[in-house]
Amino acid sequence: MKGNLRTRILWLALLPGTLVAVLLTGIFLVHSVDSIDQGLRTRGKAIARQVAGFAEFGIFSGQRTVLSTLAESAMRIDPDVRGAAIVDTRGEVLARGGDLNPALWPQLGPVEGRRIGVDALLFVEPVRQLSLPVDDIYGGVETPGEKARLLGYVVIELSSREIAGRITRLAWIAMLVAGLGAALGGWLAWRIARSVTLPLLAANEVVARIGGGDLGARMSAETAGPLHSLAIGINRMAARIGLGQEELRARVAQATAGLQREKDAAERATEAKSHFLAAASHDLRQPLHALGLFVSALAQSDAARREPALVGNIRSATDTLQNLLDAILDVSRLDSGNVVPRIAPTAIGPLFEHTQQALSLIAENKGLKLRIRPCDAWVSCDRDMLQRILLNLVGNALRYTRAGGVLLACRRRGDHWVVEVWDTGNGIPENARDVIFDEYTQLENPERDRAKGLGLGLAICRRLAGLLGAPIGLRSRPGRGSVFWIRLPATSEPDTATQSTVIGEPADDVARLGGTVLVVDGDPMVRAGMETAISGWGAKVILAAGSEEAWRCCEGGMRPDMAICNLGLPGRESGLELARELQRIYPAMGVLLVSADISEEAQGAARAAGFPLLKQPLPPGRLRAALSTLLPVAA
Repeated sequence: MKGNLRTRILWLALLPGTLVAVLLTGIFLVHSVDSIDQGLRTRGKAIARQVAGFAEFGIFSGQRTVLSTLAESAMRIDPDVRGAAIVDTRGEVLARGGDLNPALWPQLGPVEGRRIGVDALLFVEPVRQLSLPVDDIYGGVETPGEKARLLGYVVIELSSREIAGRITRLAWIAMLVAGLGAALGGWLAWRIARSVTLPLLAANEVVARIGGGDLGARMSAETAGPLHSLAIGINRMAARIGLGQEELRARVAQATAGLQREKDAAERATEAKSHFLAAASHDLRQPLHALGLFVSALAQSDAARREPALVGNIRSATDTLQNLLDAILDVSRLDSGNVVPRIAPTAIGPLFEHTQQALSLIAENKGLKLRIRPCDAWVSCDRDMLQRILLNLVGNALRYTRAGGVLLACRRRGDHWVVEVWDTGNGIPENARDVIFDEYTQLENPERDRAKGLGLGLAICRRLAGLLGAPIGLRSRPGRGSVFWIRLPATSEPDTATQSTVIGEPADDVARLGGTVLVVDGDPMVRAGMETAISGWGAKVILAAGSEEAWRCCEGGMRPDMAICNLGLPGRESGLELARELQRIYPAMGVLLVSADISEEAQGAARAAGFPLLKQPLPPGRLRAALSTLLPVAA
């Protein structure tokens, strides 16, 4: 402990001074290196321009001897010039001197200090033919004419080896300065540590003994030095703790015993309530079911015609009572532990469809859109429990959504499927997301209006998800909507599994379809759903993810009788353009356009092209009606 504390104090005193020294040294080094580099570039630029000015006459007159002398003189101007050359506009070297690397030169043009190789800078200055203005021939000032002709280039290579050596020396000097600063800071830190370490170690030892129960431990104030006040405070603290410890222990023991008795009583009462309600479920449901039958019979009697309002109120009260009793009994049964899930491979698609069918009327009455995204996933769970969760989540979303709609979808996440319910409601505040799954919690129903539910739907969902071992949660943005989700383990479709109903399967008394249908859609789930439904109705199906794949299918000899094209295809392809091109190649082919988001512009374009446009998700009955008008009927 002594070494650890002393080390910390040393670092505390040493680090700031060292950082300042390193920072200042780094700034000095960077500034010096930049100045050296800028000086080298300035010299190279000046030499290139000076040689270019003298080279004009030699290039113009073709005197290579003069140019060679000029190139050699450039070597004597500055010791860092390792090579110079004068070339014409075609790149032919007219004169050169020193050690040059023409293979590393870029395409000829003005260059100021481009690095070539590891130790050289390249400067290229154009040589232009200058002319004197006619009206100022005696002024002695040469200016480029309006059409100054390019004669060639002066190429200068400057060696940076000397600069590198100077930079290395500067770096050593900088490190030496930083080391001296660190040594000075370390010496000061050591002096501080000597005067503070021993009193702090003594205080730490006393505090540790008090924490271990030795309330008689005290710190010597005479040897504390600059920590004299700290020693007195620690001693007073130990004395006060010793006086109140026994009293505190007695109070804690008494309070703990009382809380334990109350906890045991509450648990016994909750367990008794749950067992009672679970056991009485059958007895409570029977008379209520009979009451519902009586109300239904009453609605068909003469009394309903005489008193329709009264009969309506009785029916509403009976439905509310039924919903309340069902919810309470469901919660009680789940709490009692009598519900055991039957885990088996379950298809999500049929559950989505049943949820949409069961709640579509509620959505229509509120002016909302209830959509499902086709899904062919299989999960391992209890089918009935998952169906109840979906009904509760979607019903809850419809109840608290005033405009827009609700979407039921699923997506793959590793070895799980995540089922999500999206809504466009008001969203859920951050501080309410932990209690939203509690019983009787309704954020938008403070008046406890029974028409808005009882606040038990999400509580039941959480209990069912717990029995399934499936995490459940939500994401929300206030003012934008919420997403409730449940994660379920993925599984494969069993060999013996058969669905009780096939989506889009025609009845026996409905004529089967004929012909071939080309389905072009970027979503593989949509394509799979289309194939299942259309092939079940008797037609052949060709699937394509985009226009390129569609043309490959058609070129393979499979001529379609009809095409179903999504407006938005992958890669920003246009389904409308593809449909037009297909009908141009196959004039007798029918076309149906589909899209999940239909704008007025898209509707106008479809009408102009003469193609029907339907909105997804597309009910199977409506799809079959469209196909029956565009496809031949099988014999």
